[in-house]
Amino acid sequence: MPVAGPGGRAGSLAEHLRELPNTPLTCQYANFTRSADELSLDRLSAKERADVFAAFAPEERMQLYGRGIRRRLPSMLGGDGRRLELAYSLLFSLPDTPVLLYGEEIGMGEDLDVPSRAAVRTAIQWSHEPNGGFSTAERIHPSIVADGPFGYQRVNVRAQRRDPDSLLRRVGSLIRTRKECPELGFGAWRLLETDQPSALAHQADWAGGSVAVLHNLAGTGCQVKVDLGAASVEELLADRRERPLPERGSPIPLEPYGWRWLRLHQTG
Repeated sequence: MPVAGPGGRAGSLAEHLRELPNTPLTCQYANFTRSADELSLDRLSAKERADVFAAFAPEERMQLYGRGIRRRLPSMLGGDGRRLELAYSLLFSLPDTPVLLYGEEIGMGEDLDVPSRAAVRTAIQWSHEPNGGFSTAERIHPSIVADGPFGYQRVNVRAQRRDPDSLLRRVGSLIRTRKECPELGFGAWRLLETDQPSALAHQADWAGGSVAVLHNLAGTGCQVKVDLGAASVEELLADRRERPLPERGSPIPLEPYGWRWLRLHQTG
């Protein structure tokens, strides 16, 4: 799933979303940021594929079969927590069913020393103990990421469960809020017009309820004008900086790579 177009513009993602066919209530597409297989780029032009490789897999060992990337999302985004949270907010708020690859909830990286797709199929990093708490054996399979910024001593479940600002806690909040918003899972959705090229806004309606979600795909903050058509607005979840919502009709501030989930009330 693309996180942003060139220069943090939302237009390419919005265009893709408009092309999606409507799905019946009894079935949905599965959305994911990465899977256990490589991200295939075979439908891109040679220039587009080269641009993606330059951004996310600049070294040949990061690529697979000349058309795929054998990396996890956290390392592709340089471990930038803001961009990761933005990607997961998109994943859990866009139409259809979100699918999260194990380890993404803590920001695991890959092991490029192992061949082929096994690079992204490393053992889950439970703790800072030997082998990441996955096993007490001297040698384990699958491999474990031991060193570097994504090694198990820095990135593991135990540490993040104790950290209120960790990626694991933020992903947990996204999952819980998604479950509390059936509009996002079952409702009819539509894109909302904004005055900022980096802002993507969409609304989902179901059984008399409405939820709107705003995302800023750029690394600079912005003030977004968007017509929510609601008598009042309640913030359900947002990026790390808590701030009050402006008065009705005023632009809504978004931090760099910021996002806000809003419940729309049609009556006071």
